[in-house]
Amino acid sequence: MTSSEEQVRAAIARQAADWFIANQGGTLGHADCAAFVAWLKASPVHVEEYLGVALVARDLPAAADDPEVPLEPLLELARADAVANVVSVDPTMPRREPPARRLTARRTWPLAGAAAAAASLLAASVLWWTNTGQLRSPPQTYRTEHGEQSVRRLPDGSVLHLNTDTAVTVSYRRTERVLDIDRGEALFQVVHDDRRPFRVVAGVAEIVAVGTRFDVRRAGDTTLVTVVDGQVLAFTREHGRRTGGSARPPDARRIDAGYRLRIDGGIMEAQPERVDTRHIVAWLQRKIVFARRPLGEVADEFNRYGHVPLTIDDAALRALPVSGVFDAYDTNSFAAFLETLDGVHVERTPTRIRVVMPKHTNTKDDPVVH
Repeated sequence: MTSSEEQVRAAIARQAADWFIANQGGTLGHADCAAFVAWLKASPVHVEEYLGVALVARDLPAAADDPEVPLEPLLELARADAVANVVSVDPTMPRREPPARRLTARRTWPLAGAAAAAASLLAASVLWWTNTGQLRSPPQTYRTEHGEQSVRRLPDGSVLHLNTDTAVTVSYRRTERVLDIDRGEALFQVVHDDRRPFRVVAGVAEIVAVGTRFDVRRAGDTTLVTVVDGQVLAFTREHGRRTGGSARPPDARRIDAGYRLRIDGGIMEAQPERVDTRHIVAWLQRKIVFARRPLGEVADEFNRYGHVPLTIDDAALRALPVSGVFDAYDTNSFAAFLETLDGVHVERTPTRIRVVMPKHTNTKDDPVVH
């Protein structure tokens, strides 16, 4: 390699580092995202250097454990897909070996999992444009563990808010944007796109939205859909068969802002229910807000976030209506509030908080705390 080539390569490496930092910060807007894609398309060397920076910066052992996206097929897709080109050879740059081989020749990576790490990074970072100008990306799964929350900006500018213990797989396809909720709860801020609907799948339930903000919570066979702004269309499908495209069943329900629809085992409620959406999405501020809700339900809500569970076995006590506003992660404050209720006793151990009500004791109706 000549001195001039080395200088060009060093400059590209610096650009790759700048783009990697920008992507990690999640601050790319529409213009920056388009500029990043244009930079990748300029030369396969750009892709190679970006991968090199990412491999050094990222935690390779963790990335190498992700077997979901094999490296070679993804690289082949990038090089040869007739519909989409993530890289096009710049005739002004010297021809070089394919990135996968050059990475091995140019650098000695300390871990055998480098190829899997590169695949994971490609899946997370590389976007491409089809010849009709549509943004596509490999499927990417976002997860939070118990007690965690996360915010992700998607390739089209939409925003995904993940609540505790949630997994969502995002796929940007040629004709639609599909987000599959495996478990948990997410709030979607959707950027309008007439050409490709924004479709959320939660088991047999499906929700289609255009330019709106809505919350979807999936727990087993139950799905709750709450619309904060705009409106969505909700429906169910047969087990093992998705609608796809623009197909919509005739019994689809429209949900307007301020309403929630419950879907149990594929059966939708007849009509959406009016709700206070501020209570539903209070988790965005790490809050739990409840107005005359059964104590058992509120305790279960706290257990979604805390590591020391609340247990209430008494049916009458679980049915007690309570109202209040609490930090979702402050189980101790909620337990202290329960101790103020007449006849309610709280037993604390290192592994659980047990709430009991001695026999022949009446509690205050609808206790409130703020």
